[in-house]
Amino acid sequence: MELNEIKSLWEVYDKKLEASLKLNQRFIDLIVAEKVRSSLAPLFWRRIAEGIVQLACMAFLVVFLCRNFSEPAYSVSALSLIAFYMVAFINSIRQLVIIKRMDYSNDIVTIQSGLAMLQAHNLDYARMVVLFIPACLAFPTVVLKAIKDLHIDSFANKDMITLTGGHWWTAQVAATLSLIPLGLWCYNQLSYKNLHKKWVRNFIQRSSGKRVRKAAEFMKELHSLKFEAI
Repeated sequence: MELNEIKSLWEVYDKKLEASLKLNQRFIDLIVAEKVRSSLAPLFWRRIAEGIVQLACMAFLVVFLCRNFSEPAYSVSALSLIAFYMVAFINSIRQLVIIKRMDYSNDIVTIQSGLAMLQAHNLDYARMVVLFIPACLAFPTVVLKAIKDLHIDSFANKDMITLTGGHWWTAQVAATLSLIPLGLWCYNQLSYKNLHKKWVRNFIQRSSGKRVRKAAEFMKELHSLKFEAI
């Protein structure tokens, strides 16, 4: 067999091998896209459901605020809860936009960047929840007063502020003011720059979202598999 024939055979073999590698890479990309899509679909619908609930809560709080605007104890409590639900609603919308705009036909790196954005939004939301912990003290004030406003006889005397002669409101304000520094400290601590701290690392891992985390882990596995195939 002459040298030219050997070169020709080698070139044919090389082209077949290259085509096979491209086919394998494309197959891996399709697996990635389908796996990520199936992982994020339940998260997408859950965020829609959460957004609807958050809107309903804000609508309820706005009505409550209008009815009790002249009473600072109730109006301030309602405003703090409206702010909390507004932050949660904005986060849900942002995640919906990211998931909706994610192009699963792109390469692995592009999909990974979308998942990283989802993880970042989950962390931001978790940090804001920690910051808004003092606002949760407003729930008993608002809920019991709202029930009282419905004129249900069995709950007519269950208003926390009325029952305690205003002391609940004083305690609520004092507790809120005392928790604000703690909330700010936790908010500043919970960032990627503090990953060397175990409790911060555990918090970030848990706040990233189970489905997003699983999709990201699957992406890493297939990304490694893709390089092995090359």
